[in-house]
Amino acid sequence: MTIVGIIIVILAAFFIIDNLDSLTASGQRFEKNGITFQYPDSWSEANSVAEGSVGAVANTENPGISVVIQQAPAAYGNDIQNACAYNDQFLAADGNYINIEEKNSSIHNNSVVMHRYIINEPDGSQKEHVATWIKMNDSKIYVILFSTPVDQYEQQRGNYDLVAGTFKLISDKERNSIFNTIGSKINQFLNN
Repeated sequence: MTIVGIIIVILAAFFIIDNLDSLTASGQRFEKNGITFQYPDSWSEANSVAEGSVGAVANTENPGISVVIQQAPAAYGNDIQNACAYNDQFLAADGNYINIEEKNSSIHNNSVVMHRYIINEPDGSQKEHVATWIKMNDSKIYVILFSTPVDQYEQQRGNYDLVAGTFKLISDKERNSIFNTIGSKINQFLNN
């Protein structure tokens, strides 16, 4: 195998590893405001009035089932643990808040804090939320906020997993396109 052949194999391996989630996930793609993620075919883009909102999608049949991506305010700091704890103070001050669990995890080698809780709505219903706090390589903290009626949580959790599991900054995607460009140039060189 020639040096050029080895380079092509290495570039292809990097591309496949970096894009494995996109290759295996199904659904529509959201690409705006510097972020990208996939969401279910039965959902659509939504307008969000939430502070710092950079993207939102909702179940077409029940808009009460949604995922909103927000940038945390700078006042929350630059540590996801502290930012989540700061936000928890606001939630706890509201008498309609029920904490379920908070745990540390990771998505794509990024540390995350996942906070699951219930809010008692003014109409007497309950909504379950999962707020996933993640600091991306642009040094900003993002919150992937999933909301659903409590009785729909188990049925809708996979849709949230799709969004959270494919969430990236567009700059990360553009980095992958560099591999495509290099691979394309190598192919042109080999075919000439």
